[in-house]
Amino acid sequence: MAKRLKLNQVTSDLSGYTLRFTQLSIDSYHGQESPYKPALLLAVISAIESGAIMENQITFSPELVASFRTTYTELNSTERYRDPKIALPFYHLQKDGFWHLHTYPGLEILVSSSHSLLSFKNLRESVEYASLDEPLWALLIQPESREVLRQAILLRYFPQTRHQYRPTAGDEEVARIRRQILEEPAALYAQYARATALDELDTAVRSGVFKREVLSAYNHTCAVSGLRLTSTAAASSPLLDSCHIVPWAISYDDTLPNGLALCPNLHRAFDRHLFSIDPEYRVRCAPNFSESGNAAYGIKQFEGKQLELPKDKTKWPEIGNLNKQRQG
Repeated sequence: MAKRLKLNQVTSDLSGYTLRFTQLSIDSYHGQESPYKPALLLAVISAIESGAIMENQITFSPELVASFRTTYTELNSTERYRDPKIALPFYHLQKDGFWHLHTYPGLEILVSSSHSLLSFKNLRESVEYASLDEPLWALLIQPESREVLRQAILLRYFPQTRHQYRPTAGDEEVARIRRQILEEPAALYAQYARATALDELDTAVRSGVFKREVLSAYNHTCAVSGLRLTSTAAASSPLLDSCHIVPWAISYDDTLPNGLALCPNLHRAFDRHLFSIDPEYRVRCAPNFSESGNAAYGIKQFEGKQLELPKDKTKWPEIGNLNKQRQG
């Protein structure tokens, strides 16, 4: 009896969310419907299916952003809504009742004013993750109900292009970028990045993969302090930073020899040239830099300290990059 009641509830939930997915509150202009929300929901479904989303906490992971971008580009047939803008549906899906935003502490008021969160940058800095209604999440982690909801979206919003849909496109794009970051020479990677004129979403995916690979190479350990920092919350950002030795805006270099894993305070000190790394991979503090207060939290205590480097020497910082940082 209990099993039958549970099955009836699941059937009812599936029917209800299928209806809600096909009646999204979306913008329309001269008969052209905005494809932002359905494209994001398809990207979420793909990320759940591939394991990129394993908890009911949806972040701007490289997989989600790449999946949204490729899905939007391949399925969208409207003229008015050409550009893939993930911030719009990520914010406005709140209106449909099953999507809930969770801000970083102290920023809760921002979700009450869409004007402050219309840009991708502002949204990422303010919103930690989105979550779904628990009954909807329960449906999406089951292959059969997940496929029902996916097909409902495709048939309703992309009837002419649905056969072009590739659920693994986002993962394939992330894998391709990961190979570039790990295997391509820095000069070739930078040449490609400059010539391709990467847009905001391209840059976000590459930045996300770079950060992930740098932290993995350094075993989530600060190269200077030796402190190992990880987060136990799936949605939280890593507590350790992945630092570009030569800034991306100058180098266009996301390869690992241009990366360092640093604690946030040391990352900022490094970017401000309060210390550098010499060719023997030792810390050198700036000569005109002084400290006051508790030395246990200072930077000068690391003067002359040898970096804690990855086991794989191909992932060590490039001496040329360290020289450029030291020269400012």
